[in-house]
Amino acid sequence: MQLASLLAVDPMMFYPSMVSAGISWAIASTKHLHGKYTLDHHEGVQKFHALPTPRIGGLALFLALIAAHMIAGSSTGGLLGLMILASIPAFAAGILEDMTRKVGVRERLLATMVSGALACMLTGVHLDHVDVPFFDRLLSVVVVAVVFTSFAVGGVANSINIIDGFNGLAGGVLMICFGMLGTIAWQVGDIQLVNLCLLLAVAVAGFLLLNFPYGKIFMGDGGAYLMGFMLAWIAVLLPMRNPSVSPWASIVACSYPIIETIYSMIRRTITRAGSGNPDSAHLHSLIKVKLIRRYFSHQPQQVRNALVSPLCWLVTMLLAIPALYLYRNSAQLMLVFAGGFLFYVFMYYLISSLKAR
Repeated sequence: MQLASLLAVDPMMFYPSMVSAGISWAIASTKHLHGKYTLDHHEGVQKFHALPTPRIGGLALFLALIAAHMIAGSSTGGLLGLMILASIPAFAAGILEDMTRKVGVRERLLATMVSGALACMLTGVHLDHVDVPFFDRLLSVVVVAVVFTSFAVGGVANSINIIDGFNGLAGGVLMICFGMLGTIAWQVGDIQLVNLCLLLAVAVAGFLLLNFPYGKIFMGDGGAYLMGFMLAWIAVLLPMRNPSVSPWASIVACSYPIIETIYSMIRRTITRAGSGNPDSAHLHSLIKVKLIRRYFSHQPQQVRNALVSPLCWLVTMLLAIPALYLYRNSAQLMLVFAGGFLFYVFMYYLISSLKAR
């Protein structure tokens, strides 16, 4: 397939970015009307922003996906429509938490798993192998495969919510991961998934115009769970539709949020901190406290918050790039993921050893 065919993109593909940007602007501009329900205040262990900010950016992203479904061709649009339908439980749980602060972590995780199960039923796709013999035998049982797929989807969706801590962080990571998965899809000739990844990425890009660098609106739980689900389902579809692609290629392409989640679970188990309780000990929080405050203390707080994201984007790319070259080789990808995990742990302890300012 010629590179020119990928670059010859219909301008209508970029309409979702206009929708997400426009609605994000409208939400930010009218916060005095709905702020009682939608503002994210700046008190709390995970709060680094200076001013109360609308946290319902997920609404802009959801409507952008509806626009993407409407302008996409019948093939891509049909698949995206099924994904949007399946995402409703995850999105609804997140947006309700954004507006009420009364939906617990377990309930939100369960909602994303329900979305995963719905996606299995609507698309007829589930993970039927992970290239690990014992697990592959288990996944030959459809019920087990659907449950495992639903759990994996919930985990990836939750991982995007976990890293959503600074202006542009989650949005940039999503765009990089969609880009990596879309590039692998292009390499194996799956143009439908290429187009789908492009639509999802441009929808996030429009939101980022308001979110990065000054944080006029936040993605919130609704946006994080919605787009996290979309990322997770692309990660499932890619190897299941293309047998030459290892399931581990999707894992490596999404390494940063996955590793952050696994490490956070291990860390909280060791420290006996509640798994559902917020904390400020994630890698992105340490980067802000130990690096950005040290070297960029002269910058305004909003700028300092935004400076965290490019460093995490770089980590995301470094961990994900091997998937572009090794996407056929499960054994090598497993080693890469293990190496990425060790690299993450090394960075974590190196940064945490610095004195905060």
